[in-house]
Amino acid sequence: MSGDYSRREPDTDLNNRLQFLYRMTEDTQGTIRFLDTKAAFCATLLSGMAAVALQRQHKFTTPYHLFLLCFLSVTVISVVVCMRVIFPTIRPSGSFGAPAEPKFYIGHNKAHHWILHTIRNPMDDVLSETHSTYLAALERATDTDLLTSMCDTVLMLALIRQVKSDRLHAAMICLMVSVLLFAAVILL
Repeated sequence: MSGDYSRREPDTDLNNRLQFLYRMTEDTQGTIRFLDTKAAFCATLLSGMAAVALQRQHKFTTPYHLFLLCFLSVTVISVVVCMRVIFPTIRPSGSFGAPAEPKFYIGHNKAHHWILHTIRNPMDDVLSETHSTYLAALERATDTDLLTSMCDTVLMLALIRQVKSDRLHAAMICLMVSVLLFAAVILL
């Protein structure tokens, strides 16, 4: 077996690239799930600390009320930051010079209303694609289209991962401040 990689088959080269991008997607999604789990644990811990602080017998002193108010304020901010990690509400598509959305991304139908889905279960007109339109788009796709779409997806997920990571960093700082204020509330 020689190490001449310049004579690879085009299909093998495309498969290798797609496999690499697929693994990048899996790895990034795993990291996103890990960050979400950390944020959910942080929110749970903050909720528990707030419950203990509010149910505890307390002294009616000014320092106690000041620390309790500060603790509850920082706790609310921390929980909001944790929720922003879990639900990032960013629109990454089109952020890195790519088309408005990755070519094979299936988004929601613009006419679809989430509130109706909460109340009842309409299944028609929820997605932006139907079986026939999506199949037609895939049948027209070239190898370059598939590679471009996977690159767009990897970049989109990497952006979401970085935003979540930055927000989790802020949440951890808020958590540390909350823990210090909680200790002050409990000790007073």
